[in-house]
Amino acid sequence: MLAGKRFKLREPVMATALGKNGERTASVIPTSSIIEILSGTASGLRILDVLWEGKVFAMFESDIAERGDELADRRQAGKVTLASLRNREVS
Repeated sequence: MLAGKRFKLREPVMATALGKNGERTASVIPTSSIIEILSGTASGLRILDVLWEGKVFAMFESDIAERGDELADRRQAGKVTLASLRNREVS
């Protein structure tokens, strides 16, 4: 399961946030940002809820896999492959 894993972005990534009026707002999460995966969606679209700077965003799993490095701990980062994300447990 990916919940709780943290990633450092190597490139900017588009994400959406739910606004106060219920509409989704697009944002770009910049290079070198640290995101934490909160959960996946049940929709089957491989969209993940992530936390960045205290706000929840929705991001495609493939964007994280292609543009992010998993942080094993606060001192090390290792490249995550798309295959490792796709082989995760489905909850």
